[in-house]
Amino acid sequence: MATQTTPKLADFYNVDESVQRWTEATRKAGNDYLDLYDKAVDQIIELEVKTAAATKLPIVSQLVDTHVTLTREVAGVYVTAARDLLKA
Repeated sequence: MATQTTPKLADFYNVDESVQRWTEATRKAGNDYLDLYDKAVDQIIELEVKTAAATKLPIVSQLVDTHVTLTREVAGVYVTAARDLLKA
């Protein structure tokens, strides 16, 4: 028959390990959020382009193309900066 020992507080409370696990979890959550953000931006852009094409007005398509380009650039900078922060 095995003897049972009373667990010590130190067995359950390792601050460094807890901080490391928390940091890894928040980095994963942050990267998951950024993946979803990227997908959402792509879907919105796709919808804008399709809607503009449906109007069959060249000026609308040109305006949307400009807006889409700006949106992609801003979203790309945001995602890149956020991922860099998550790596730090």
